[in-house]
Amino acid sequence: MSNFVYPEELSYFIESIRPFQLVDIGSSKWLDVHEMIIKLSQQAILEACEHREEEVKEFLISRDKLKVLIHEAYGVFLWKTRVLPHLIEIDPNPQATFLIYTVLFHEGAVISLLDTALFHLSACEALQDSAIDLVDYCALAVAQVVGLVSMGYNENQSKVDVDEAVLSELERQKRDLIFKIGMRCISILCYLAEHADAIPLSASRRMIVTHDVPWLMADVLQFRPWQRRTNKGIQRFIDEKWVAVEATEVTKICKHEAQCWFCMRQLLFNQSLTISYEMNEERRKHLSKCQALLQETILDQLPPLVELKQYLCHLSVSGNPSEVKLKSNLVLEELPEIREKLIAEVEQIGGFPVVAQKQEEIFLFNDKNKIIEIAKRLNAAYNTDLLAEIEGKAAESEKANTAKNDVGTNKCRKCSTNAVKKCANCKTTYYCSRICQLDDWADHKNICKQN
Repeated sequence: MSNFVYPEELSYFIESIRPFQLVDIGSSKWLDVHEMIIKLSQQAILEACEHREEEVKEFLISRDKLKVLIHEAYGVFLWKTRVLPHLIEIDPNPQATFLIYTVLFHEGAVISLLDTALFHLSACEALQDSAIDLVDYCALAVAQVVGLVSMGYNENQSKVDVDEAVLSELERQKRDLIFKIGMRCISILCYLAEHADAIPLSASRRMIVTHDVPWLMADVLQFRPWQRRTNKGIQRFIDEKWVAVEATEVTKICKHEAQCWFCMRQLLFNQSLTISYEMNEERRKHLSKCQALLQETILDQLPPLVELKQYLCHLSVSGNPSEVKLKSNLVLEELPEIREKLIAEVEQIGGFPVVAQKQEEIFLFNDKNKIIEIAKRLNAAYNTDLLAEIEGKAAESEKANTAKNDVGTNKCRKCSTNAVKKCANCKTTYYCSRICQLDDWADHKNICKQN
């Protein structure tokens, strides 16, 4: 059985995860933890994909490390937005950017690990007060995706140019990672919305009152960042990469689109939250635009959205369908702490320019031998050979399933009669009719959302 982290290593790896101050990012000890997080992220995805016991997730919960991961994500976010610009001022044309890319990639690995773990209710419960910080982080990340796409990100296909200037390449890498992280944050917001009753009220209300996540999801659904048109046809963002889509597959809903709809549905139908959500004219008009997107092809694939469409239709003609009088928002709420704590630590040593000066030797060095040494070390952590092997097995499994499907032996999950239509999201479960799919949704939704 393939593994990125062996059972005897798992406990040590999890225990080694610890929060770092911004000034320590890029240090030798930080690289040690980065290497472990990369492997843990890959192992968590492997366990979920192969339907194994998810030991990484269980260890993260039992050792109370989810909060540390949120801290690390915020740390890199602040570093790339507040420290990196000062480093570029010191050396406008850095000769070695490998370690800078490593730090940027670290944020993506941390969010990937959180995304995999937070599918489960137990992980959402374990967040406790740090859920407030996570909501803030994810809302900002998704908003950044909307901003990227609105400025033509998906129209300008990323191509690696060997003659590309260092800073241009660095900006391209930053944009690509912002996009990937934001797409994963759509998943995380969906999980938090689904388990809103399991996280602190301050965090769940923050999704509605502070960040207006229903509005944000409406924006995402309008811009459709998961899909782009190229000179070779339509592509969709699936499993962290762009994949060509056949014309016959275009109408099938993808994972991120489904998660946006479910996130909106969960929040708008949660009465304990919407009682604080003022459905003013501006919100009513904005959300009502989404009803045109809920066409029959989508409703056939995700029957629970029928109720959402009815809500939006009612909203467009009569205002707030619930007609519930809003309660006062004067509620004692907890505030996010992680970001403010990181900034306070930086201010104690003189501010972000001082951090950049202290890290100049780490990120702007030109020692070729040292660069090669770090690259070899991290290459082992990324383990591209094993990744290729696992992807190959997944492709073979998909091909085998397709061949099996062609034989016509598929049975409806609900009534066991012959079925030719399968759930468009997970692509593993068959139904003979929309009625059976709707009746079975309560049991099937957890498997469907994970896939």
